[in-house]
Amino acid sequence: MFGWKKNVKIGPPLKLSAFRKVAIGTWQSAGDPSVYSILTFDIRPAAAFMEKVQEKTSDKITMTHFFGKAVAYVLAQHPELNCILRWGKLYPRENIDIFFQVASDKKGEDLSGYTIRNADRKSVREMAEELSRGANKIRTQGDPDYKKMKQSLKFLPSILSWWIIQFTAFIQYNLNRWHPAIGTPQDSFGSVMITNIGSLGLELALAPLVPYSRTPCVLTLGAIHKAPVVVDGDRVEVAPVIKIGVNFDHRLIDGMHASKMSRVLNDIFRNPEKYLDI
Repeated sequence: MFGWKKNVKIGPPLKLSAFRKVAIGTWQSAGDPSVYSILTFDIRPAAAFMEKVQEKTSDKITMTHFFGKAVAYVLAQHPELNCILRWGKLYPRENIDIFFQVASDKKGEDLSGYTIRNADRKSVREMAEELSRGANKIRTQGDPDYKKMKQSLKFLPSILSWWIIQFTAFIQYNLNRWHPAIGTPQDSFGSVMITNIGSLGLELALAPLVPYSRTPCVLTLGAIHKAPVVVDGDRVEVAPVIKIGVNFDHRLIDGMHASKMSRVLNDIFRNPEKYLDI
């Protein structure tokens, strides 16, 4: 047409992984009820605790395992944080399940995850051993729990992925029904999502909520680094610290709830042996 030009110069479309198609189908717009926060903890007591746990297992104990157990403890103490929103009402979950994001290939081009069920009833050592087995299964067996879903999305145009994802979420959470044909595990994402962005060298990031998962809180673990900390109220030391990015759904969790989580996590990081089982 006369006078018409391309607004933006672009190349051919990229080949998308199944995960990227899911991401595109998840967020249809920028608007959401996210509230963001950043927590910073001195990890020295936690590191000493993890050394004790390490003596009892051959699996490597990391901050991911420690923090996952700490979050499970928080939810056990404050069950009002462990709910699902359906039809405008909050329904308390009967179990505390923690979803850990896992890279499903060595290149990090695709993502998956493993859910530890009843995390509040397991020790840090038990969680580490289970997560190690789960991550290894994902990486060596082609992510069997989500394989069917990924194969279905592989040939699906991205523009249709939103409709498929929303329809599936409606069945699983609004209607609260599940069938193996869906291609994902039952209640795939649990109570809370945790992702370790520190493994990528990032000290801090705030991850988005995943609406179709109906999980109201996403927590990111940053890389451990040195920073000044106040000790005993009046003395400054340089210590290893970790920053944790928090994103929660304001429809389910408000500032009062968040402050409860922050206080309990702070107590755990200061004195983990008082609260957590080795």
